[in-house]
Amino acid sequence: MGMEQPSFTDLDKSFQDFLGELQKTAIPEYKRKEIEQTLKDALISSRTDTFQKNPQTDHSQNLIHLDLNKLNKRNSLMNSTYIKHSAVRWFSSLAIFSAGLLFITIGFILIVTPATPEFEIATIFYFNEYDGFTVMDLFALVIIFIGIYLFIRAFIAKEKDV
Repeated sequence: MGMEQPSFTDLDKSFQDFLGELQKTAIPEYKRKEIEQTLKDALISSRTDTFQKNPQTDHSQNLIHLDLNKLNKRNSLMNSTYIKHSAVRWFSSLAIFSAGLLFITIGFILIVTPATPEFEIATIFYFNEYDGFTVMDLFALVIIFIGIYLFIRAFIAKEKDV
């Protein structure tokens, strides 16, 4: 009932010769990666025990393999583009955070510091005869809310597809 195992004596001999040559030679890193990838591809393409080869299965397996490679390249922590994009994202979040703090600070300074009557455009609501809620205060509150939005956005930055 079991399948007969074919004899691989020529293959074993060739593989042992290949390993002997690899051990004798100093191989640069780029060549090592190239050999490793070629060996992986050859082993995957010669696999016959898990599925029968037919064009549809081969095509779908190749698509899955390509998609997994693409996903692996995108999500690799050692990928140089990932490191560049994460650094750019970190600096942009820092810039947005700083702008948010600056807006909040400027808004509170506009509210707290007294302004000349010429600069206080119009009073919307009077608290007493001499003081009230002015258009400048409204403008300062808008600046504060923009700063709060930027401050929160810096911490809740969503990752975009690269």
